[in-house]
Amino acid sequence: MRKHLLACALAVAGALTFSANAAQLVLLNGDAGTGLGLDDPTPATPVGLNPGTTVGQQRQIVYRFAMDLWGSVLKSDVPIKVGATFQRLNCTATGATLGSAGANWVDRDFPNAPIAGIWYNAALADSLAGVDLDPDPADPADIISRFNGDLGKPDCLAGTTWYYGLDGKTPTGGINFLNVVMHEIGHGLGFQGFLDKSTGQFLDFDGTGPRSDAYTQNAFDNVTNIGFNNAASTPAQRALAMRTAGRLVWSGNRVKNEAALVLDNRQYLTVTAPAGIAGRYLYGTASFGPPVSPANFTGQVVLGADAADAAGPSTTDACSALTNAAAVAGKFVLVDRGTCGFVIKAANVQAAGGIGMVVADNVAGSPPPDLGGSDPNITIPAIRITLADGNTFKANLPVNVTFEVDPVLLQGADDTGRVRLYAPSVVAPGSTFSHYDTALAPNALMEPFDTPTVQAQYNVDLTPALYRDMGWKVNNGAAKIGKCNTTVDLLEPGGFIVGANVQAWNNLCKVSAKNPGKYVQCMVDLQHRLRNAKLIHPLQGAAILVCTATNLKP
Repeated sequence: MRKHLLACALAVAGALTFSANAAQLVLLNGDAGTGLGLDDPTPATPVGLNPGTTVGQQRQIVYRFAMDLWGSVLKSDVPIKVGATFQRLNCTATGATLGSAGANWVDRDFPNAPIAGIWYNAALADSLAGVDLDPDPADPADIISRFNGDLGKPDCLAGTTWYYGLDGKTPTGGINFLNVVMHEIGHGLGFQGFLDKSTGQFLDFDGTGPRSDAYTQNAFDNVTNIGFNNAASTPAQRALAMRTAGRLVWSGNRVKNEAALVLDNRQYLTVTAPAGIAGRYLYGTASFGPPVSPANFTGQVVLGADAADAAGPSTTDACSALTNAAAVAGKFVLVDRGTCGFVIKAANVQAAGGIGMVVADNVAGSPPPDLGGSDPNITIPAIRITLADGNTFKANLPVNVTFEVDPVLLQGADDTGRVRLYAPSVVAPGSTFSHYDTALAPNALMEPFDTPTVQAQYNVDLTPALYRDMGWKVNNGAAKIGKCNTTVDLLEPGGFIVGANVQAWNNLCKVSAKNPGKYVQCMVDLQHRLRNAKLIHPLQGAAILVCTATNLKP
């Protein structure tokens, strides 16, 4: 074994609930005593069901809620220790790394290891071995996580702020902290491959030579039809797959079998006129704005024009305000890639009245990569097409487009149903490979960019299936309050974790309530929310209340 530090992008009182064999995640607060981050004493008004009255309290409540959710989903007899701090991460005025996390230790060839000779992240290895394999008092964390403490400053995704609510109702300009914590802990639990993203070389942690790992064992190149764990797989081939959109997929059967429960049917960009270029075209999706659909991407494509200035030498790159607003209003606007970020182009198109953006690539390649970036103020859909297709569009403007829905194939999976992993053309060291692809629709928790449609308090989509492919065991039973069965499943196929939500709320209600009456009211409110959201039926709501009353008995 060897310590592996991440290189990616308070005691509680009361009777807390954990199912038999549920994983217990323990917070190691790296900000304790600093007055910063998770220890920030700045007064705060309770928000979105979060009862904390200081910024630090609200952050810790969200963090423990996330740990209770994951703990209810996964099985482990060994506590999983999660280190957490706030600090400045990579920032610009228009973009920021929200968080980063990963395994602090990796282990191999331990008792009960499913595959000999490969690395396992510490949390999974401990759960399989049944003991703490890395009991270092000086560095006890199994997972290390960091969150951006400068978010919203002028030089760090200006105009945004962390949202500490537990209700999923993220306001405009807010970044849902619960989603981000669930995502980052998700990396530490195993959504992370240990290989060089640029060279494709496996890593050598202990001087015995390069070795694969439990995550990478399931990576697959669907062009060569060779898995990364295959002896015929070469570093060069793996490196190419990791920078070719659509080529890198997950081969594990559990993810493949549950994909149809989670993913929408695949959509195609279709040109309907002029007749000479009619047909289907490949496209890349955007990490910002709403997902494309027939409802929001049907109409006419025209060329956007802007001035050649300091923002960009081209007159069709939309790096400054468009000069042909009258022509693009109510249309989909074709612009060229280059000079400025995609969100800047989209903002200029949106300001001119365009209802969507089509970015033509400036380098040859197919399929077209996705559009990266993040800006909660972008409300129009955006796609990316190849250089060749962009030239075809330009020679035939205006072009009428729509989206068609395939009755069988899935959005974000290849033609055999294997789900895509993130493989941008330019390697992003903290994102490439160790995420689901942004092509998935609906958006998944473990995509590389924050999306407001994710509701991780109820749904973690294909992540548990991926963990099971790696060797994790999950809790398929019902949520319990004390020893009382609520009949609400902790985890359902497709990633619904409503029962885990019930257990996490029971723990929070117990800790935050000042008397039994407030605890009961907290749980009554919970079952009303779940019933109103149609996540449980009336009999399950009644069972939650019975279990709540039972839990009050001595």
